[in-house]
Amino acid sequence: MEQQPLYLLDRESPAERRRRQLRQQQSSCFSCLLVVISALIALIVLWRPLVGWWQQRFETPQGRQIVTMFPLQVQTDATVYRRHNLVRFQVQVTNPYGEKVRPKEPPQIVVRQDEQIVMTVAGVRRLIPSWNAAQQSYVCYWPIPWAAKPGGYVAEAKIKIPNPNNWPWQLDLPPDEEQPSYEHGTSFCIARMPFQVTRQPPPDIPPGLCVATWEADFPEGQTIRRPDGTTGDWQAILDWCEFLGADTLWFRGAVTRLGCTDEAPFVKKNLEAIPRLAAAAHRRGLRFGTWAVAYATYPRKRKDNRGLPVYQWAQDISVSTGQTSNDSFISLLDPKRITHLADFFKQMQRTHEVDFVGLDYLRNDRGGYEMTDEFVSQMPVELPNNWADYSRKQRWKFVARKIKTEWNSDVDFYEQWNWWRAHLNASNVEQIIRNSGIRKPVWVFQLGWMHGAQHGQDALMFNDAGVALIAPMLYQTESFQHFDYLIKSWNRYTKPDEVNLAAGDQVDDYWHRPTASATHGSRRPAAPEVLYQRMMRAHREMIDGQRTIGAFWHDISRAAMQGRLGPYPGNEWALAGAAAFSDIRQSWQVYPLRVELSVPDNTPVGATFTARLTINNVSPAPVRDITVKLEDTEHIAPVSQQQRQVAEIGPGEAHIVPLRLRITQADAQRANRYMVAVRVGWPPGDYGEKVRGDLPRTIVAMKYINGT
Repeated sequence: MEQQPLYLLDRESPAERRRRQLRQQQSSCFSCLLVVISALIALIVLWRPLVGWWQQRFETPQGRQIVTMFPLQVQTDATVYRRHNLVRFQVQVTNPYGEKVRPKEPPQIVVRQDEQIVMTVAGVRRLIPSWNAAQQSYVCYWPIPWAAKPGGYVAEAKIKIPNPNNWPWQLDLPPDEEQPSYEHGTSFCIARMPFQVTRQPPPDIPPGLCVATWEADFPEGQTIRRPDGTTGDWQAILDWCEFLGADTLWFRGAVTRLGCTDEAPFVKKNLEAIPRLAAAAHRRGLRFGTWAVAYATYPRKRKDNRGLPVYQWAQDISVSTGQTSNDSFISLLDPKRITHLADFFKQMQRTHEVDFVGLDYLRNDRGGYEMTDEFVSQMPVELPNNWADYSRKQRWKFVARKIKTEWNSDVDFYEQWNWWRAHLNASNVEQIIRNSGIRKPVWVFQLGWMHGAQHGQDALMFNDAGVALIAPMLYQTESFQHFDYLIKSWNRYTKPDEVNLAAGDQVDDYWHRPTASATHGSRRPAAPEVLYQRMMRAHREMIDGQRTIGAFWHDISRAAMQGRLGPYPGNEWALAGAAAFSDIRQSWQVYPLRVELSVPDNTPVGATFTARLTINNVSPAPVRDITVKLEDTEHIAPVSQQQRQVAEIGPGEAHIVPLRLRITQADAQRANRYMVAVRVGWPPGDYGEKVRGDLPRTIVAMKYINGT
């Protein structure tokens, strides 16, 4: 049987042409001859019922006026989208006299880029829209794929047309050619709608940003230990910043806990401390940022949430019993929380001393099942056939079972849940930024595992929503293998110039224990050494082909007050962070000097050994009056003088400073592993265009040595 040709039907009325041009609608219709004998027999058997059914909808009864109208239209709710958006499709089917109809089979929708079907989240290629009785049309949503390629896309809807001869289409064919016949064929109608997916270029943040954080409440009236072991008041926070070589302090300013109200949703003493702490930071040459705990409230794990502002709380449900309970996290669907966070941003915009504003806990905890109906209505998830008959509890249990117990077996459902939460998170942040009118750089803390996706967070979505800087948290990775996976997942996902990253690690001996983190055979690195290694590897490898712009060290209160330090004093954790800050800045060549420290791998306890510090001048100008100071660290003592002076190093020249040291005693608690740390400083000056004069003029070089 000979294949019938395909014809493009593009004759339309002037009115319809105007509608098409306004909507940028591209439509076509084609017919394919049935070539399989069994399919032809089936068509013959079903021909009369099909014709009768379609006659009621598409044929023109005698006396009714034919309206020349294309039978299928697809529309999007916008023409330009960002990567955190959901694309809404609306499809209308009409008969020849312009009435909206509902065919027996719904249309199918695909999205194409460069004529190729785009696979979206969870491997979905085709969408089946749902009938919306109120709008007399079909509706569905297309999640823009993770890390979608910017550019032009085309939505393509397709539906069967049993008898196109009932439509008054004509082709502009030469007079000697006959109009095509559609008998014995199955005809399809295709409508297309173009749209754009764009990305927000990340703002220009100078490289070398190094941040120290304070996550506790403002310590009014409390005694704080300084890095040198002495004590002071709250201004000791700034002493730690200077010791670390940080250029910025971030303070947790907006916290919701017991006693807060709708009128005053955040702890008052922290809000009142922000201008005072920020002004003090500025006097010391530090920039200042403050962040809000977005959706968590305190104390955590509280079920009744009495004594807190009246919020819509995230809901958890037991898969076995169906019992629901409040979480201490606020629901991502609560508009009141967005208002409260936007109000905090407004206040920080008005506070002159504040340079950055941030957000943390942009996620659920264990719950979030109050979002079930919104989630399943907007994502192409597979649901039971009788879903419409499910009670609310049954719907929540179904989703909870997928997320809690079947996440590893139904990975598609789990991925769609994670994408939808990331979309909602970024959309909420976008609304906070828009409603607040904030013009200062906004940063967010993002969990590091699976580049945040497992927690409903996505760096590229946050960037497109208006976030200037993403601060991935390298926390709570229990082994080298876990950390390796974390870094590689970011590297595979994130490409150069897509987002500003400044990753950070926290002061916590438990998650950096040597037995869980050893990287080189039997060598057992000290916990602060692991912190340094992780910060540096994140800087070099999180982005494929590019370094991160900076880092953060978390947090001062853990080193100075109540952290899990293990056998290492707080200043040792800080020196490890300072060494990471220094190496990050040296990698960006924003310092006039490059410093390298070498020590023996092993030395007997009590014996003298030599550490060598090499100072290279990488600037086009001479650097004079360089100070070299051996830092006080546990069980390391100088044999010669502790501080040296280097008069001058010329451009391109190097100078070696030998340091005679010894290990004073064995310490099994720290596996006889000891830190040697040297601080280098230089005066202000003009050292060339690359060198940033606004950064602290200090470099810390650090190495560990084994005592035998």
